[in-house]
Amino acid sequence: MKKISLMFMGLLLGGMSSLCNAQGKFTVWYGGNISSLCLDGGSADSEFKVLNLGADYTSPINDVFDWTAGAAYVTKGCKEWDPGFVQIDANATWNFLKKDDIKLGILTGPYADIMVAKDEAEETKGISMGWQAGVKAAYKDFSLKVGYELGLTDVFKDGKSKLNGVYFRLGYSF
Repeated sequence: MKKISLMFMGLLLGGMSSLCNAQGKFTVWYGGNISSLCLDGGSADSEFKVLNLGADYTSPINDVFDWTAGAAYVTKGCKEWDPGFVQIDANATWNFLKKDDIKLGILTGPYADIMVAKDEAEETKGISMGWQAGVKAAYKDFSLKVGYELGLTDVFKDGKSKLNGVYFRLGYSF
C-alpha cells in the first residue's frame, strides 16, 4: 500500500507542476487498445477494446522535453473479459523532431489504474500499476500516440495476472 501511495503522490505532484506552467496545452483524446492478460502458465487471448477516452495536460520542460499528466476511462482485459478502469498516467516525452507545426517524440512513464467495472470477475484487486512507452506525433493541434503498456502488478488476488497491451490515441489540443 505504501508503494501505491507514493505512486499516486508522484503522479499528483507531476500533474500540479505541469499546471503551474502557462505554456501548456490541454488535449482530449479517444483511442483503443489490443489488451491481453498474462496468467500463470500462459496468456488469455488478446482482444481489441474500443472504449478509451481521456484528457491530459502537456507542459514543456525545455526545448526538447515535455511532461504530460492525464486521466482517462479505459477498458482492458482479454477476450470475454472487459473491465473498466480510471487510469492516471504521467509521461516524459523527448521530442527528437520539432519543426514548424510538426513534433515527433518518444514517451515513457508510469500509470495507475483503479478498477471501476469488474465485468463479473471475482477476487480482483482494485488498483493496478504499470509502465508505458511509445511514440507521439503531433501536427498543429492534432496528435497520435502509439505505445505499449506493461502491467507491473497483478489484477487478481490469486497468482500472476498482469494486464498488458498496445494502445493508440487520437487527440486534439487546445
